[in-house]
Amino acid sequence: MEVIRRVTLVGFFIFLQKSFLFGQSASLPLNEDTYHLIDRMEVLSGQNAATFHSGVKPYRRDQLVPFLQGLAQEQWSRIDDFNYAYLMNDSWELVEGDSLFGNSQKAIWNTFYKKQSDFLMVNEPDFNVHVNPVIYFAGGMEQPGGLSEEENGSRTLFQNTRGAEIRGQIGGRLGFYTFIGTTQAIFPVFVHHRTDEYRALPGEGYIKKFKENGYDFFTSRGYFTFDLIPEVNLRAGYDKIKIGEGYRSMVLSDHSNNYLFAQLNTQVWRLQYTNIWGKLAAYPSTAYLGSEQFSKGFSFHRLGLNIGKKANIGVFETVIFGGLDSATMRSIPMPLEFYNPIIFLRGAELESGSYYGKVQLGFDWKWIITRGLEWYGQFVLDEFKLDEILAANGWWANKFALQAGLKYFNVAGVDNLDLQVEGNMARPYTYSHRDAWSSMTHYGQSLAHPLGSNFYEVLGIVRAQPFPRLSLTAKGQYVIYGQDYEKEDGELTNWGSDPMKSYFVRERDYGNSIGQGNTTHQLMLDFQASYQLRHNLFIDGRAYMRKVDAEMDTPFTDMGALLSVRMNIAKRADFY
Repeated sequence: MEVIRRVTLVGFFIFLQKSFLFGQSASLPLNEDTYHLIDRMEVLSGQNAATFHSGVKPYRRDQLVPFLQGLAQEQWSRIDDFNYAYLMNDSWELVEGDSLFGNSQKAIWNTFYKKQSDFLMVNEPDFNVHVNPVIYFAGGMEQPGGLSEEENGSRTLFQNTRGAEIRGQIGGRLGFYTFIGTTQAIFPVFVHHRTDEYRALPGEGYIKKFKENGYDFFTSRGYFTFDLIPEVNLRAGYDKIKIGEGYRSMVLSDHSNNYLFAQLNTQVWRLQYTNIWGKLAAYPSTAYLGSEQFSKGFSFHRLGLNIGKKANIGVFETVIFGGLDSATMRSIPMPLEFYNPIIFLRGAELESGSYYGKVQLGFDWKWIITRGLEWYGQFVLDEFKLDEILAANGWWANKFALQAGLKYFNVAGVDNLDLQVEGNMARPYTYSHRDAWSSMTHYGQSLAHPLGSNFYEVLGIVRAQPFPRLSLTAKGQYVIYGQDYEKEDGELTNWGSDPMKSYFVRERDYGNSIGQGNTTHQLMLDFQASYQLRHNLFIDGRAYMRKVDAEMDTPFTDMGALLSVRMNIAKRADFY
């Protein structure tokens, strides 16, 4: 996208003017387990972090470390001390003072693993770089349900990922990060079914077939980051961004493929203002990959305010802009007014006559009620008419999504026993638009919740850490959602769950309700154990059960178990 390229070039020009630049570092990669530790320390402190707003992820390391160093640790358990050391070791170069964080007891050939977190590192006054190998080897078995007689029977599951991760700083001014990896994998059957339906593997881009029932794909992420002035940071590259405090995000999640983006974060007083501009893919087909012909634009603005020391509220606006020019058969470029960094662009859209954009407004919140207890949530407004809402007649265009959740750390006074309960819902057609060029999707995947819309969901997560190196996690999900189905004439219905489908081909105008279509009840139980052998080297065990009861189909149950070894990479995200 031309404007993103221009922002990047302008950023590099400013970088050359050394007098205007300040210290910078790469961000902490999105990782459910690591971010849980940070959430835990923030909420147990009883107040919001002063150096960053937790509703915008990923966090910058140079903001995270001062937050950690400022925490009062007198009431921590020995396990919290271990977790604190783990986080500090991971960003040891930013720890102020004469610190032993990160030091290895014995380096290999006085070259490798001189620091616990780095296979290879260089640390000079004006330059540092950290290089690490990435591996993820997993194997297991699955007993899938709901298959034909020919397909019944156990299946082998496995994942083989190899790659590398590099991050660093140049001149104390420019931070950079890159990740590359290649994977061959056979995932559970329900992941394959979802991939076949949407022509996209959740979280990934271009995929190839591997053997008879597997996938082969390449993953890459990378960006640079620096401060334009102390209060304004520019981050641009190819990665994912998550908005919100929850396990899910109803606004912008890390569920879809990586995308090209430019992000401005402005932080003054108690305010943080976030601007994101991105280039998305309207379709996942390999024929469209990398083609300007099928790209679309994405603009997001959020203004967050810390209210006192315990609460934060943010208001946001999301704009998806795209369309196909029938004359040139190329995608319509996003008008310049959509790059205005000031929120609420609906007025600019109407005045310019640009009706191709999808706009969503909303707000999010969190409140640390007391030490160890946090209430959070999000509200997304797509479209509505007050008289139709008051009529309670199920008008199709009354579209919104809602999230509410609680995090409870040290449950009933038990150290390192944590509970999270979360509810999510989205009315039919909430993230859809007139076509895939303007829907809330990227590469055939939802930009928000993995289920798209037309669902109710309740999640429960229990995390325990009985020993410093051992972490246990139990997740439970119950969801009611509506699936589309094939009519007698072979045409597929559209009951509002798939945001890739146009709402112009909806089934009806009135009488719409959540779960309509092929009403499906799903229960998912997932148990995981992780043991950290050394810094960022884990052995994981996992067992899951998935029970599905759809109105138009025969109920079935999937079960599976896996054992894995991974280094310098997060556990693969859940697909449900």
